[in-house]
Amino acid sequence: MDNDVYEDLREHQEAHWWFRARREILTRALRGLSLAPDSEILEIGCGTGGNLAMLAEFGNVCGVEMHEEACAYARSSSGKDIRVGFLPDNVPFDGKFDLICLLDVVEHIEHDQQALSSLKSMLKPGGRIVITVPAYQWMYGKHDVLLHHFRRYSRDGLRSVVRGSDIEIGKLSYFNTLMFPVTVLAFILDKLTPVDKFTGYDVPARWLNATFYNIFRLERFVIDKLNLPFGSSLLMISKPVA
Repeated sequence: MDNDVYEDLREHQEAHWWFRARREILTRALRGLSLAPDSEILEIGCGTGGNLAMLAEFGNVCGVEMHEEACAYARSSSGKDIRVGFLPDNVPFDGKFDLICLLDVVEHIEHDQQALSSLKSMLKPGGRIVITVPAYQWMYGKHDVLLHHFRRYSRDGLRSVVRGSDIEIGKLSYFNTLMFPVTVLAFILDKLTPVDKFTGYDVPARWLNATFYNIFRLERFVIDKLNLPFGSSLLMISKPVA
């Protein structure tokens, strides 16, 4: 992503409804994994570090980020061991992990299956992989162009890539389901307007931001129990490796 996008990400990740509610949904999903308190956790593509505090609730967190300035900010703001690197062959950690997270990262990787194939060898016995990606290639638009996405995924498409990487799927569900009509409307508006930034890029007015946040976060009550049938994002949790 471009430097100015990382700057915006740093500003938005604490306030924007999407980031805040997604962290709550992921927290509920991770609690269902019953991780030990001393679990070793790696976030690949941690950006400016918006998920690190959330992941630290579940163990000892470190991170990898390919953008040097974002990496430096994440390191200084979190106090965690964050190193410059990228998949598939430049992950600068020698140890193995109980949990590896790629949270809206895989869509940025041109050779996604090759990248995911490198993860299994980085896990301890019983270790898990958690992936989130944007859903539906037909919704590829200004948001994806600005953020340098190679693709979006259907459930079957992500399943194919993950299984081709020799990773066994434990859970595969859409999410951001309740806000899906709003997301589709925003996509249509973007198609009809010539502006560069996509609808919803900036933090909306306080009342609207709070409304969207409170709607989206309701999904935390079901994400660990159900596989939702549609939504603008996908969540994959692997089975424990042998």
